[in-house]
Amino acid sequence: MNKLIIPIIGLFISQQGIAQTDSTKTEKQDTVRVGNMVIVNASGKTITSANKSAVTVNFDSRKRKNNGKGVNITSFNDTLVSINDDTIKVGRVNIINKSEGTASFGQKNWESLLDGDFKKTKITIEKAPKKLNNISTNWWVFDLGFANLVDHTPQMMYTAMPYNANYIRLVSNTDLSLNNAKSSNVNIWIVQQKANIYEHYWNLKYGVGIEMYNFRFTQPISFSNTAGNYVYFDNAHFSKNKLFVEYLSIPLQLNFTSNPYNTKSFYASLGVSAGYLVQSHTKQISTERGKKKVNGNFNLNDFKMATVGELGIGSIRLYGSYSMTNMFDKNLTYFDMAPFAIGLRFSKF
Repeated sequence: MNKLIIPIIGLFISQQGIAQTDSTKTEKQDTVRVGNMVIVNASGKTITSANKSAVTVNFDSRKRKNNGKGVNITSFNDTLVSINDDTIKVGRVNIINKSEGTASFGQKNWESLLDGDFKKTKITIEKAPKKLNNISTNWWVFDLGFANLVDHTPQMMYTAMPYNANYIRLVSNTDLSLNNAKSSNVNIWIVQQKANIYEHYWNLKYGVGIEMYNFRFTQPISFSNTAGNYVYFDNAHFSKNKLFVEYLSIPLQLNFTSNPYNTKSFYASLGVSAGYLVQSHTKQISTERGKKKVNGNFNLNDFKMATVGELGIGSIRLYGSYSMTNMFDKNLTYFDMAPFAIGLRFSKF
C-alpha cells in the first residue's frame, strides 16, 4: 500500500499539473481534481463546493508517511469510498494493491495520470447502476397455458334446462368435462406499462390485450345457436369438439421486484382483470358432418372479472387467472361455470 500512497503524495506536492480531458485536471500547485473528486495537500486549504456534501479521508489516521504532512481526499456526492487499507474506490474506479500479479489497465494510460509503481496495482472501471424510468413500457407480451372450467351448476339444474327431443338425452355435469391436454389459453398483451410506486421495488402494472380460451370437450356436446341457445348431447362422433371464447381485457396489478437493477431478480404481481366478450364460436370435426364452425353468443356473459397473478425470475414466469364471474349469462341459462388458466408468460417485465 505504501507503494501506492507515496506516488499519489508525490503527485500532490509536485510542481507539475496533470490534465485529463473531462476527468482529471490541476486546480493549483497542491490540488488535483479527478472528475468531481478533489485531492488537496493538507498544508493547503481543503476545497468544498456549495450545496454538495464532502467526504474526507485523512491518511495520517492510517499512519501513512508523507514527510510529516497529511493528505486530505475530498469527494462530492459520495464519489470516494475507502474499502480497506489496500483498496480505494473512486466513483467507478477501483484502486487495489495486489500482493502479486501484473497490472490490468483499461483503455486509458493510467501511468500518465499517476506516477509510481503500477506492477502490483489493479485499476478497474465498473458500470454505474442503470437509471430506471418511473414508467416503463412493454410491447407484445405472449402467454401460453392450459385452460379449464370449474362447474358450480347444481346437479338438479341440468334437468330443468331446455332440451331437444331429437337428440339422445339430457346433458349432465359429467358431459361437460374437458380434454385438459388440449384445452388451452393463449393471451397476447398488446402493451403493458409499469409505474413506479416506491423506489421501483413496488410498482403498478397495467395494460391491454386479448385473452383466448379453447375448451375441448371429451363428450359430443353441441351448443345451439337457434332460439333458446340450448346445450345438448349430440349423436355424432367428434374427433374435434371445442368452444372458443375471446375477450378484450385490461389487467391491473400490484407488482413487487426484489432487485429493480437486476433483470433476473424475483418478480411477483397480483391484481384483477376486466374483460369484454369479443367473439365466440364452436368448431367440430366428425365423419358424419365433416368440419363445422358455428359463430354465436351461446348464452355467454358479455363481461368477465378475474383475479390474475404472476410469479417468476427473469423474463419467463408463471401466470394464472381465475374468473370471479359466471362465463354464462345467468339470466339466460342455468349454467354456472368459472374459467381459469395457468401457464408461462414471456415478458421483459
